[in-house]
Amino acid sequence: MANSEQIYKKQLRVGDLITNKQMESWKQGDIITISAGTGRGKSYFIKCSLLSYAKEEGKKILMLIHRSNCVDQFRAEIKRDGKEKYIDIMTYQAIETRELIHCNIDMSQYKYIVCDEFHYFIGDAGFNKTTDISFENIMNQTHATRIFMSATGDNMKRYMNSVRKIKTIDYEIPLDFSFIKMLTFFNKDDTLYSFAEEAVQKNQKAIFFIQSAEKAYKLFKKYEKYSMFVCGKECDYYKKHVDVDKLNTMLSEEKFTDLFLITTSCLDAGVNIIDNELEHIIIDIKDIGSLIQCMGRKRIQGDEKIRVYIKTINNQQLGGLETNTRRNIEKADYLKNHTPKEYIEKYPRDYDKTNIVYDDYIDSNTYIKKVNELMYFKRRFDIAEYEIMKKWGKFGYCKYLANMFGFYDKDDDRFTYRIINEDNSLETYLDSIVESVMLTRTDRKEFIEKINVRGNGKLLKSIDVLNGYLKENDYVYRIFEFRTNICEIVDGKNRIKDYKHAWKIIKLE
Repeated sequence: MANSEQIYKKQLRVGDLITNKQMESWKQGDIITISAGTGRGKSYFIKCSLLSYAKEEGKKILMLIHRSNCVDQFRAEIKRDGKEKYIDIMTYQAIETRELIHCNIDMSQYKYIVCDEFHYFIGDAGFNKTTDISFENIMNQTHATRIFMSATGDNMKRYMNSVRKIKTIDYEIPLDFSFIKMLTFFNKDDTLYSFAEEAVQKNQKAIFFIQSAEKAYKLFKKYEKYSMFVCGKECDYYKKHVDVDKLNTMLSEEKFTDLFLITTSCLDAGVNIIDNELEHIIIDIKDIGSLIQCMGRKRIQGDEKIRVYIKTINNQQLGGLETNTRRNIEKADYLKNHTPKEYIEKYPRDYDKTNIVYDDYIDSNTYIKKVNELMYFKRRFDIAEYEIMKKWGKFGYCKYLANMFGFYDKDDDRFTYRIINEDNSLETYLDSIVESVMLTRTDRKEFIEKINVRGNGKLLKSIDVLNGYLKENDYVYRIFEFRTNICEIVDGKNRIKDYKHAWKIIKLE
């Protein structure tokens, strides 16, 4: 395979990788993976090359897509080109819904089953408990050649190869992040409004990807005069606040006319925006795969560059995410090493709120406990990713992504991203109280609240936890506990008061 430099220079496309001769070599039951970023012709290859080849064979294609907006866009293109006779388009969720009500879709008519954006199986498994149903259905269609495509399908491919031991035929064009002109991280929700305010003043177009529909809607309401708002159809805000005509126009013309597009992750894949006036992409989404997909919505033309802004996750939050994720898989871990009977004895009349452990049946009289392997794998991978981020030290999340996106010079050990609105008040505060003595709980109250270490929502106050946090986040300050006697005047008389657990803040050399 060509190296990355050659690939980027030639702007290699999927059609250059997969020729008719290679398609002829595919056999019934083969599983093909195509890894390539936005603008590298994945969809074009299906709509043109594969469809023409299938048409010559007299065979049909089933195209599976995970976002309804993408389905509408793709169907419109197929109908416009007069190709609807040879390719059917549906969502993964349609398969899942039909299977749950025992009304399976007949797949026998398709020689090719194309899984577009197949990171869906794991990416959406963080919140969708049925992605495994469509995946298993597709795996069972051994009469067909199955093609899995995505820019961010590495984790799913790892699951297929390593966990399921599924052999795949792989085609890859490495991701290129050179279109990022500047990488910026921010900490506060208020910064979203600052970005919007500045963009209004400078008349610069921007896309805001925000995980929370509520947060996205509030930003939209503030800047409604300049914005269009998009969220998923299942969201409460959709019917009242999404201009469907404007959305359809954007999908068909691949451009929005407002200054801002404010959207949730419902547009994280499959939607193209071709607009040389678009300068900024602001992302407040935690999942790395979805975050990368969001950046790819801007279809880069020629030497265009884009400024990317990402809401950061500090090391304390990473620790909390890791702890919660480990807690989420506790029941699944136990079931994997024990019988269902032992599981029920340990968790009597309890159910797994994460839906990773679920009930299934072998026949009408035999019910069992099972683990949703895709959801489980997703959580295990998240834990591993959090651990890697923390190993980068302070600002581990920022450094992890900066390294991924090419903003780290390994030779000079130098990062070239920037953090704005970084709250350095804790470090400033700690420096200001070095050698200060805190005798009582009241004295320590401000200090504890400033550090703000929490577990299960509660403020943690023990010296070991607080020092652990300072160490983990690379602060050069520690709490030293000691015993001291203080002479105090009480009722006009001198009294010696013994403080057994006084604290003093010291700075390490």
